[in-house]
Amino acid sequence: MKRRAFVGVLATTAFAGCAGVAGNSDDEPSPSDDTTTEDDETTTPTEREGDGPESGYDITDVETDDVSLDGVSIEVSVAEQATTDRPASLRVAFTNEGDEPREFQFGSLVPWDALWGDADTGGELFLAPDDGVVPEESPDGCWQATDGVALASVVRSAELDAGETVSRTFAVLAPHEGDACVETGTYRFEGGIRAAPDWGFDVEVRRYTAEE
Repeated sequence: MKRRAFVGVLATTAFAGCAGVAGNSDDEPSPSDDTTTEDDETTTPTEREGDGPESGYDITDVETDDVSLDGVSIEVSVAEQATTDRPASLRVAFTNEGDEPREFQFGSLVPWDALWGDADTGGELFLAPDDGVVPEESPDGCWQATDGVALASVVRSAELDAGETVSRTFAVLAPHEGDACVETGTYRFEGGIRAAPDWGFDVEVRRYTAEE
């Protein structure tokens, strides 16, 4: 059974053809790292703000699997929709819902490191874990990664206090090698959390043009 978070509310593998390496550092977290507590609230935009591009894409739905790991919740939300200045972004949040501190195992990125999603239409969607491969602008609204990303094949352990959340925000892009634009489709992401290897989520994307 899947749990739907309609836009209004996100293992270790090495990837080839990449110029850079994205990962976590105990001393220097990635710009996309974001750790929150149970008291924090996240506002999820449901529509494009201001004057959006004449063509581009919207994330219209996010649907998550049920979590089989006891005492844990995993949420995926739309942090921002795409505009002329930035691509859309997704936030993946992993929470220890238990009453005591607990240690969890993750992959290269905490909490999520499965960066490629496959569409029912045959396309791919890429989650950029930092700004290194995000283009500075995209006048046509396509938002394609400027390069690939390589992840170190490591296991990271993190101890979360009771009610503590660890999260990461990803830019949603077309892969560097593939279609130049983010295309309409439902994209499946899974296997990005070692502590819950079968868990995943689906992202529904709609591409629009100036005529629409």
